[in-house]
Amino acid sequence: MSITVRSTIGIEAAAAAATRRSAARGDFVRIRRGHFADSAAWSAATVGDRHLALIHASRAALDHGRGLVVSHRSAVALHGLPWIGPFGGRVFFADPSRDRGQSKGVTRRVGTAGRVPDTVLVAGIPTTSLAVTAVDVALSDHPWRAVAVLDAVLRRGVPHAALVAELSARGAPRARRRASELVAFADAAAESPGESITRWGAHVLGTPTPVLQHEFVTDWGGQERVDFWFPESGTVIEFDGAAKYRDRRLRRGRTPEEVVVEEKRREDALRRKRDVHHFGRVVWTDAMPGGQLPRRLHDAGVPLGPKWGEAWRAAADRTL
Repeated sequence: MSITVRSTIGIEAAAAAATRRSAARGDFVRIRRGHFADSAAWSAATVGDRHLALIHASRAALDHGRGLVVSHRSAVALHGLPWIGPFGGRVFFADPSRDRGQSKGVTRRVGTAGRVPDTVLVAGIPTTSLAVTAVDVALSDHPWRAVAVLDAVLRRGVPHAALVAELSARGAPRARRRASELVAFADAAAESPGESITRWGAHVLGTPTPVLQHEFVTDWGGQERVDFWFPESGTVIEFDGAAKYRDRRLRRGRTPEEVVVEEKRREDALRRKRDVHHFGRVVWTDAMPGGQLPRRLHDAGVPLGPKWGEAWRAAADRTL
């Protein structure tokens, strides 16, 4: 949903005072100095919509800082890319005029030391390109978030080579090494953020590399595509997102109950395949850092790496 932002900056004193009185009554909520949003709309909005409203309210910062470009997680929001967890209360800008970052109020300026990032206009706002945005996140944010963003930009058609080229000229060596692993791991075949983080979690746990979107021919001649296929153990793993049952568009006219029945029939058909020995399902909380993904994979016959426990504990220690 779209949130209308009302500004009291540069308007008549009486109109500004009326808005502030409305805010005092609870009709509006202040989202940054001199900018207010409708309270009901704000309460009903997603974290992404709230961050978009904050970006639009912060556009004045572009007028005061020459060359500022919306970047990092704020660019993720503008591009409509998937994001795991809250966006936070600050709008990120790339600032070529600064060598170091600066946080002030709800604005975070990330110094790029004269480097002008590749820029596109999104809703009329200068924003880092998809490739730059994904690399920024890979260099600076949680790997679970980064892999979801990287997979998504590849699905949108950004060449893998463009990510590699962008990263090659960026960041301190240590950060670049870490981000290089994420960029190399990214795959357009991951069709949802849930699949992205499940795949990354399996990688952290040291499992064999799964085949994505593998297709099986069922005993009635139909084709069924699965999220993850581990041929070494004969294991099918499906990411079971809630949207499959709740989203009307994904249900395609079916009731949630009908979707459940159809999924069970599909699972039974796959289990009858001679080379399928195990079948497992993973939900969102399993795939998050510290979740039950190790148990889900192990119970489905997927071998874990020798140091999976240490690796999973380390992942859980870094909060999103």
